[in-house]
Amino acid sequence: MSHEESDDSWEQVADTDDDATADADADDDATADAEAYSEESQESLQPVVRRQNWQRFITQYPELAMVGGLPVELQQLEVLLDPGLSALAVLAPLERRDGDGEDDAQQAAAADDAANDVEVLEAELNALEEDAEPQPQPTSPPTNSQRAPGQGDIINLETPSPPKKRKRLCAADKSLTKTPEPTKAPAPPQVDEDDGLTCPICLDSWEMSGDHRLVSLRCGHLFGEECIRRWLAESQRQSSVKVCPQCKSKATYKDIRHLYAKRIVVVDTEIRDQLEEERRRNHILATELSAAKLAHFVTSDKLLQTKKKYDQLVALTEGTGGRGAFSVLSDAAKKRPIQQLPMHRLYMEKNFEITRDPGCRVMHFSSKHSLLMASQKSGQSLFPGYGVRFIDPLNFQPLHFLYTTAMLVRDISFSDSKQLLAVSSRESKIKLFDVRTKLQSCMVSAMDKTLWACGFDRNDRDNYLYGGDLRGGAYIYDLRFPDSILGQYQANENFSPVIHIEAVPPNKTFPYGGFLVCQLSALSFYEYVSAGEVAQATRLNVDGPFLSMQYDHVQDTLLISARSNPNSPNSRFILGQLDKIEDIPVFRARVTIFGPPATPIMTRPTQLGVEDNTLIVGYLQNNKQLMLHDVRREERVQTMPVNEVIYDFCPVSNSIGSYLAALTDNKCRVYKLNSTG
Repeated sequence: MSHEESDDSWEQVADTDDDATADADADDDATADAEAYSEESQESLQPVVRRQNWQRFITQYPELAMVGGLPVELQQLEVLLDPGLSALAVLAPLERRDGDGEDDAQQAAAADDAANDVEVLEAELNALEEDAEPQPQPTSPPTNSQRAPGQGDIINLETPSPPKKRKRLCAADKSLTKTPEPTKAPAPPQVDEDDGLTCPICLDSWEMSGDHRLVSLRCGHLFGEECIRRWLAESQRQSSVKVCPQCKSKATYKDIRHLYAKRIVVVDTEIRDQLEEERRRNHILATELSAAKLAHFVTSDKLLQTKKKYDQLVALTEGTGGRGAFSVLSDAAKKRPIQQLPMHRLYMEKNFEITRDPGCRVMHFSSKHSLLMASQKSGQSLFPGYGVRFIDPLNFQPLHFLYTTAMLVRDISFSDSKQLLAVSSRESKIKLFDVRTKLQSCMVSAMDKTLWACGFDRNDRDNYLYGGDLRGGAYIYDLRFPDSILGQYQANENFSPVIHIEAVPPNKTFPYGGFLVCQLSALSFYEYVSAGEVAQATRLNVDGPFLSMQYDHVQDTLLISARSNPNSPNSRFILGQLDKIEDIPVFRARVTIFGPPATPIMTRPTQLGVEDNTLIVGYLQNNKQLMLHDVRREERVQTMPVNEVIYDFCPVSNSIGSYLAALTDNKCRVYKLNSTG
């Protein structure tokens, strides 16, 4: 390599170093501006880079301390040479060592040129250091390395740079080697447990099948099928456009798709239905068990009574030898003489016509207000229909007529405290009339259902009116708010018509009372479980079909008239009381009277309370007879022929005595009750 070529190479390297230096200065200025070092923006990191390069290569090649046989201090070359020039100075000896054998003269010339350049650069550096003004230095980390005394401007490689040079180094090192702080992973968004599990319209769980099964629209949102169809219909009605309720995109009925998802919780209605069925079955078995226990108790009681009667008959035979029905006064007087029971008989007192047209069906008597009422057909052609005839209970004379309805009257009830008469017919409303003004007070309905039976409550619930419909439903009305239904109940697994409904006042057995509902094929008792209006239904242990039911709140006895069934070939008149066995209401039958096998007409028997005895009066349809049964004697004491069908009986008591009113198709037969003995 010639001397001129070496100079050209050095000039090119110098130009390259100048360009690189300019680029480095621009980068350093940008970094300095970003770090707010305004006064020190002219500083550079070149000394640091040169020192690092020389330190790395001198460690690997210690012979480089002699460049071309000329001793050169590394400290001077580190400070004076640019990074590119230093690298070239390092590589030059290697090229000569591994080259093609250049002569020593060329090597010496290159060394002289390098030495001259070193001297020139050293002089320029000293001039720059003398012109530079001292500036405040930032606090540097403590170090054990100190500048060697007497070295002046010579920099030792083992000693850190001066504070002026190190400040930029520290800033650069911090910006380049700063370890990024670990960032916390974002917490997963809280997901509602019910999100995606319920229909967003009704907020109810989806089902696997049925009307509320899981479906989706074209947009992907999930709904219950019944809810989204109703939503689309309402959306089209209001805005003429069917849209999704969540994203408001257009949707049609064709977009509804059935889904079968894995993780969506759905309600298995089959298991729920099975659970309800098992609950009903358990309730039925519990009722049957209570009935069996009751039957066992009744049988034991009958056995005990039979034993007592046997002892009485033995005592009677041994003592007097008389015959008849007797009663022991008390347990303490078992050895005393037995007194004979009084005999009760009915005598015909009066028979008068109520109306010429047939249509009389039910009667009711109010002892508090001395009112006897009977339903009949209207005798005026201007007002065709049916109504109620008021009868004077003292002389049994027909009084005024109250028109009530256009249909046949099926049941009437009277409130002693409110003086209101409730009338139910084959219409969908129960009408209430004030007997003082003879005007209609109000009416109640049950969603256009035919109401066949009605009944008022007593005592604290004298504002309550009960109604029964044609499908076995029972309703509670508050007369203070007749436009609304206070309570509604439906008999389980039985939809036969309600033929009679009676209120049961609170007593020792049932502290909150209740009401009885008699259907054609079932008899149920609804017991109030608290002082409120919530009632719990229990089907009583009596076999139907039934003809009528009458509850006597004075004696707390219940009289039931039932048709024949496979277990009983004859019709029955059953007298008993309501009781509880293991907190379950049951019917405790005391007396069962058998009647004719066929009972095509629905007639109502009645019970008469006489002192400590009860008399049962009924109509025998097969031989058209009136029957009187004495409960304490346990025998039929009287039968009386009657040519007409007696639909209803009603006990009447006045200042003269006790009477029995019997209602035929258009007449009223009055019987007086006499007692002998």
